[in-house]
Amino acid sequence: NISLKSKRNPNIFNITTEEEIYEMHSDIIVKNGIKLGEINDENFYASVQESAEIIAFNLCVKYISSRLKTEKQIKDYLYKHEYKKITVERVLEKLKNYGIVDDKIYAESYIKSNSNFSKNKVKQKLMSVGVKNDLISEATTDIDDFESCLHHAEKYLRNKDNTIENTQKAFRYLIGRGFSYEDAEYALRNFNKED
Repeated sequence: NISLKSKRNPNIFNITTEEEIYEMHSDIIVKNGIKLGEINDENFYASVQESAEIIAFNLCVKYISSRLKTEKQIKDYLYKHEYKKITVERVLEKLKNYGIVDDKIYAESYIKSNSNFSKNKVKQKLMSVGVKNDLISEATTDIDDFESCLHHAEKYLRNKDNTIENTQKAFRYLIGRGFSYEDAEYALRNFNKED
């Protein structure tokens, strides 16, 4: 039996055989001339694999459309949707060839949009999403923790009274951003040097 899987996606069909139900993209059904009762095992299973790659690729493009993703995030996403290893590897290779997935670009973009964190915090985040150490080191070379810490101390204390309580709050704020105790203390002393 061949039936539409969902009205929301008119390109995906369920093909039901005696053994199993397969998802197949309409392009593959037409291209390979798949008809009811005329399934050639060898060609059919090749079509199933080809179709799985198209569906997985389209799924990933939709997943990436809102925000960049790393290779690890793509793999995890496809495994969560129960794709086989061969499909995951082929789709990931295709995404990389098209330049849709690139961990180096992800790392650089993450650093630009998260400039309020320390180098260590940025490294931890990038490691947690699967960016390799060499790419992290390359992307974080220009981060100057002290300058960034001083900038955040000034920003936090702007328009606040110069009290011990506010200084302590600023210190906790800086530590929460991942800056070291030394950098936070030095930045606050440098900020309050006139007093």
